[in-house]
Amino acid sequence: MEPYSELEVVPLEDRRASIGAPQRQPEKVFPQTVPLEYRNHNIEAVEKDNEPSRINTTIPPGAQQSVRKICGLPLRVFYATLAIILVLVVGAIIGGVVGGLYSRSSHALSDTGDRGSPPTTGDDSATDGDNSTSALTSHILPASQLSAANWTDPQGFMHRFVFFQDNSSAIITRRWDPYNRTWSTNNLTDILRTSRAPINPVGPFTPLASAACNFNSEVNRVRLWYIAPDHTIASVGVQDLVHEPEVWAINTLSGAILEAYPGSRLASAWNRCRGSCVGYWALAYQRKSDAGINVANSSNYKHQTLAIEPARVAQGSSLALVPEIQPDGASVSRLTMMSESLSAPNAGLAQKTTYETSWYLDGSLLGHADLPAPSPTLQFAITLLDNFRTVVFLALLPNGTVTGQYYRETFVDIPSVHFRGGPSGVNFTAVATSEEAMFYGISQGQILQYRIDDTDPSVFDFVGSVYD
Repeated sequence: MEPYSELEVVPLEDRRASIGAPQRQPEKVFPQTVPLEYRNHNIEAVEKDNEPSRINTTIPPGAQQSVRKICGLPLRVFYATLAIILVLVVGAIIGGVVGGLYSRSSHALSDTGDRGSPPTTGDDSATDGDNSTSALTSHILPASQLSAANWTDPQGFMHRFVFFQDNSSAIITRRWDPYNRTWSTNNLTDILRTSRAPINPVGPFTPLASAACNFNSEVNRVRLWYIAPDHTIASVGVQDLVHEPEVWAINTLSGAILEAYPGSRLASAWNRCRGSCVGYWALAYQRKSDAGINVANSSNYKHQTLAIEPARVAQGSSLALVPEIQPDGASVSRLTMMSESLSAPNAGLAQKTTYETSWYLDGSLLGHADLPAPSPTLQFAITLLDNFRTVVFLALLPNGTVTGQYYRETFVDIPSVHFRGGPSGVNFTAVATSEEAMFYGISQGQILQYRIDDTDPSVFDFVGSVYD
């Protein structure tokens, strides 16, 4: 069986070069972004969406040898950069001349009353660093949900993905490039519109879940799952973030049809495993038959595992899923899920469910605090600190505030998160986290990014605006 045969690759036709983008030093990654079990580069394994398959990822002899450099760059990179700079200088001169002629021509058209087609501005990222790769209708759908994932490339630098819906309900992703230190945009609905399996029109509050995986230069992928209007789960992703980072594909889930309960939410994670296995995608949802929580594993999407029985979870519960370090500290093969159980007709409790070799209920969360009944505005998120050892559980309440709890040898309550820096008076309508202790929230028409303080996880430090 050929690997990943269930993917229908759809090249991105409107690709814009980022050659002219300002080059900056890549940011450093946080220590918890490198899974413990993958620090030994001699492991031979690869994750597949169908079944495990082994590949050789051993570092070749001499891979760590020093290379000749000029101005701190390898020779090949230095000369390639020099050539690009020369091309850009010549192009700028020619562009200035042509632009001047075009400007006068355009002005003449407007004088005659015939405006013709609007002039194409190309990539307008020179002012805001936004290397958009397809058309946008702009702005954020007020009822949009939010999902986020992070990926560490083979050079050790952090890339980020934030998924949401725009005002036309199209599914959008913002992508962080650590080398140019800019966000770019992909309109996934637009990219896949002409494919054999386009993204069906989706409505407001469409559940979104995403995850990314990395294993040296061999496995570097990102997946997004969402629930279509017919209540089936669909998925898209990038198969090779290193060599084809702009090529999005339909993921057919190996032919499985996953039907979700009306009002079901989604949660996903890259499920690492012990030993010589990179891992699998794990996807949690409420099944159509009785609203029990199933977890589908990409090793065999057609055979899901019942993680929480229907009597133990509220219908329409928010879901969050994250990997967690094993008690022996040897691997990150455990999964932790956050969901809601009803304690009364209109009130609930946050609960923890854990997977090691099977799923089991693992106690309540958020200090046994009463929560309102499930609704699209009650949302859970989980993230990690201290190299996967500290787990931070968060809840967005319908009033737009965020509460939580974290586990660091013992549970510590976060009655109210302190957002330090950034816009004042934030009031979130949707939130998401990634594994690297990044928090994202939609507030007043913007997606804001915060980093959780590892010394005091009740404090979130403002990083910047992802999209507005």
